[in-house]
Amino acid sequence: MVDDPSDNNESTPDGADAAPEGAGTAEIAQLRHELDELKAQNEALRHEVEAPVAVHHRGRWFGCIALVVLGSLLVPASVLSVWLDRTIKNPDRWVETVAPLARDKAIQDAVAARVEKALFATVDVEAEVRNVLPDRAQLLAAPISSGIQTLVSDVIDRLVRSDRFARLWDEANRLAAQQVSDVLTQANGKRGVVTIDLTNVAKEASSKLSSLGVPFVKNLGDSPVTFDVFQGEEIAQIQQAFRLFDRLAGILPWLTLFVFAAAVLVAPDRRKGLLFSSVGWVITSFGLLLLIALGRQVYLGSLPVGASLSANTAFFDIISRFLRGAGRTTVAVGLIVLLFTLLFGPSRPAVALRGLATRAFSAAGDEAGEHGVDLGPAGAWVARNVMALRVVVGIVAVGWLLLLDRPSAGNVVWIGVFALVALVLLELVARVGSTGGATAADGATPAAAGSAPASGGAGPD
Repeated sequence: MVDDPSDNNESTPDGADAAPEGAGTAEIAQLRHELDELKAQNEALRHEVEAPVAVHHRGRWFGCIALVVLGSLLVPASVLSVWLDRTIKNPDRWVETVAPLARDKAIQDAVAARVEKALFATVDVEAEVRNVLPDRAQLLAAPISSGIQTLVSDVIDRLVRSDRFARLWDEANRLAAQQVSDVLTQANGKRGVVTIDLTNVAKEASSKLSSLGVPFVKNLGDSPVTFDVFQGEEIAQIQQAFRLFDRLAGILPWLTLFVFAAAVLVAPDRRKGLLFSSVGWVITSFGLLLLIALGRQVYLGSLPVGASLSANTAFFDIISRFLRGAGRTTVAVGLIVLLFTLLFGPSRPAVALRGLATRAFSAAGDEAGEHGVDLGPAGAWVARNVMALRVVVGIVAVGWLLLLDRPSAGNVVWIGVFALVALVLLELVARVGSTGGATAADGATPAAAGSAPASGGAGPD
């Protein structure tokens, strides 16, 4: 019997297919098993590699945080040391600092009261009047004495509100500058007290009164007339701290910057290191302003009985104005650095803002290219060196700030605005320059493509 060929044709492929299918399943199972083993080995190796790295990163973060804390604590100390060196220890700066007090009503009233008290302490006006009046006019001694006292008060009051008093005040404070330095940095003399010599003011008042016919005041000024300011036992208690600031004035600011730079370099993530540093900087800068306000309350609360509260308030506010200004400046610097750090961070608002800026610059470059704006070689050079030029803008901004004698918070803000505008202009020029270069290249390509057929076609001819 002959078998049907069609049956053989149908059965043979089925058997052939069954064998490969079984073999393929086994191979897949084997491959999966090997893949699982490789994954397990890879996971074990990853743990072995990442464990030391994680420990290393934790150590670096610990070092970064420690340096940030140290640098943050050095910020107010640096500001105080520079203020002490430039304002308190420098007689010219001291005179410049306290010069506005000559126009302060509280100081004028206190000085007038002190000179008047010194005058009437050395002269018995009513007794002097009785000595020059006849016996039958003795009843007029009291009203005449009262009139003379009123005249003396008016003359002294006009004197302390004149330009002449402002000049005498500057001269007296130039002599008092050393006393201020001694009170804050040494332990000699009257602890916690600065006295301003008003003897020349008293002599000036005596001269004016003598010219008005009041002869018995001609000897006023022979004895020293002093005016106590910057007084209180608590001032003496902080002399040691001020002495330390005085010694470290030359190195503390640079040491502070070095510590912050080290914190950023040690951090595994430099941007986060800069972020932590700027936050610490801002917090302690605000702390300095708070300490100044608390120091003001402590100083005014420690005044001895009889001291003029208004005059001492004006005195403290004037001598601490540059210190408060320096505190506000450090706050502004920290906030600007913090702002730039956040803008270049991975947060959604920062990413969205950078994307918006990138699209805006790209659109500006495309628009300039469409209108045929070509900055030539200069634009192309800016586009090639834009990163280096950004660094130059930053260096110029920092150098500008360092060159200012007494930078204020407003100066810092304006320098920040200048840097921002410069960076924006730089980006625009770079975009236009790169677009111009690309446009020129695109224009050259068709010309080259068109010239090839012409040359190729010339051969056969």
